Amino acid sequence: MSRTITAEETKKLFEFCRNHFVNYYDVQIELVDHLASAIEELWKTDADLSFDEALKSTFKKFGIYGFSKIKNQKRKALKRKYNRLMWSYFTEFYRWPKLALTIVLTFGLFILFQVVENSLVIFYAYFLVLIIFVVAYFFKWNRRFKVKTKKKFLLIDYLRGVLSTLLILILQIPNLVFHLVLNVENSTVRIENPIILLGISLVLVACGFLTYGQMIFIPQKIKQHFFETFPEFAV
Repeated sequence: MSRTITAEETKKLFEFCRNHFVNYYDVQIELVDHLASAIEELWKTDADLSFDEALKSTFKKFGIYGFSKIKNQKRKALKRKYNRLMWSYFTEFYRWPKLALTIVLTFGLFILFQVVENSLVIFYAYFLVLIIFVVAYFFKWNRRFKVKTKKKFLLIDYLRGVLSTLLILILQIPNLVFHLVLNVENSTVRIENPIILLGISLVLVACGFLTYGQMIFIPQKIKQHFFETFPEFAV
């Protein structure tokens, strides 16, 4: 009869991962699974091999770089998965029926540019709303997304990285607008070319969809994935 990893040995594998600087619990789970499978394969040919000897032999095959490789593979897999989700979400607004909303918003903004004398006012208002929304949501999310454990998760760390990067990028907007104003001799700017106006309207609407997707849609999907994977840590 083949030997299998016991519950006590599984705990030792988790401890082994922590001792080798694998701090993310979701990465530890994958590594423990890899190590356990490799050890059980060794036992098929040498059932008398002790757990510690089998672990030592298995780790030689993985090495510390093997641990880092699995961690990086998991991070890349997460990035690919949520980039695909984001792209799928975004392209929905350019397919029927959501295309209707995109058309309405784009032409609404296009008309607004033609009605308002100073085009800069629309840019200021747009980016001010964007900044307020992003900053408010960032701090609201940090308060609401809590788990019943002190364990670290790559999934949560990845999401925090996405939100933090977006927050930093959005907060650069006031600086860019300030320099734009300094370079404009007249504080009143009116764009007359309808093709340029339509292009600007399309870009601003697309930026709004992307920001909403990164701040709302993707975090909700990651939170859903997290609690489906680790329901025991749900608050």
